[in-house]
Amino acid sequence: MKLREPNHQLAAVMARAACSNKALARRVQDVAASHGADIRCDHVSVKRWLDGMHPRGLTPHFIAEALTRKLGERVTVRDIGMMYAEATPFTTSSLKQSDCLADDVTVLVSGDLSANPQVVESDISADSWNDSMVTWLINPVPPPKPLAEGRLVTASSVEAVRETTAMFAKLDYRFGGGHARSTVVQYIAMEVEPLLKHVRSDTALGKEFLSETAAMLRLTAWMAYDTGRHGLAQQYMTKALHLAREAGNRMLGGRILAGMSHQANYLGHYAMAVNLARAAQMGAMGAATPTAMALFSAMEARALASQGDKVACSRALGEAERWFERRVPEEDPVWLKYFDEAELAAEFAHCFRDLGQHHRARDRVLESVELSESLYVRSLSFVRTILATSHVANGDLDHGLAVAREVVTTVADLRSARTRRYVREFTKQLARYGNDPRVREFQTFAETRLVRARLEAGAAR
Repeated sequence: MKLREPNHQLAAVMARAACSNKALARRVQDVAASHGADIRCDHVSVKRWLDGMHPRGLTPHFIAEALTRKLGERVTVRDIGMMYAEATPFTTSSLKQSDCLADDVTVLVSGDLSANPQVVESDISADSWNDSMVTWLINPVPPPKPLAEGRLVTASSVEAVRETTAMFAKLDYRFGGGHARSTVVQYIAMEVEPLLKHVRSDTALGKEFLSETAAMLRLTAWMAYDTGRHGLAQQYMTKALHLAREAGNRMLGGRILAGMSHQANYLGHYAMAVNLARAAQMGAMGAATPTAMALFSAMEARALASQGDKVACSRALGEAERWFERRVPEEDPVWLKYFDEAELAAEFAHCFRDLGQHHRARDRVLESVELSESLYVRSLSFVRTILATSHVANGDLDHGLAVAREVVTTVADLRSARTRRYVREFTKQLARYGNDPRVREFQTFAETRLVRARLEAGAAR
């Protein structure tokens, strides 16, 4: 009979974390509970793990997360001598979905706040996009679920979430998704979750609260997307869509699907992006304002442009314009106010850039810049990068580099991975100029400025 070998790796991590057997057992139970699981363990259980016994199921992942939280740095199952558990990867979907959406939101928010790498660093799943789209189209209204008695949601509660979302959206536009993302998540944990589990979806007030919470989760997803946490963003988008479905809010659901389309397109899943945008239009038809339908058509056009389909893209852009001409801004919800003439022009500019129609892209950029409010710093950075690209594509290197320098100066102050990617893609367009000293000087300037900004941002945290 082979004797178990002591788990020296677990012992070493526990020692480094100054964590006793009893303390670790308590922390593991707390972590499991935060994920909706019930783990029974005590100091004796920890002693057995140290002696070499292999805990089963998701317990190794809960142990690693407990020590991660204690140390403030990532600890993996491999680090604690439980490499065998890598065969059972842990994500929020590893756990059985709760019948209560509030519990699902709690699991996600808890994992985000604790910097659980399995949540924060999760990967994109194309199947998740497909499931969301299909469920939204073929099963739009779930049956109401019995909910526990508890704190009552009031009209003031609804207004607080709506106004808070609008406030954080302005910070997102101005400073990038990384600026206040963690604060939004903390607000959800402190102010929204305690009410969410007691909301009745069969009342008008309950539907309002679910809708506003869905809008806040969509914004949280957008912030995660903007900072490059794509799997995390997808999870927030999915939860937001579920809440919109519970609320019966077809227009908001379409907005969330359009956001999924935007992300899918950004990541190169062009066919999926087209389908998601079309699902947004189909599901919201008759329930959305003309502004929303214009946005959904614009997302379809963006994805079609990425595929190089000029004819279909032109059709979708025409549809977006026709819807936009019918808009009545006073009818639009707060979360849709940003989609104005400047934003529509920006969407056209993106499409024309991706189709290689740089003269048309330039004209739309100039229109967008002229109409845009100064609040939308990130959007202006995107379209001005397109303007710089169009100048270079048309042979005007000096003008293109001058615009790009201004963009870099702005982007350096934004906590947005997407704006940095635009700058990188612009820099790639300069390769045809070889060792032109003007290009080398710009590349040095951009690299130095952006690296310094990242270091300053890291030091400020």
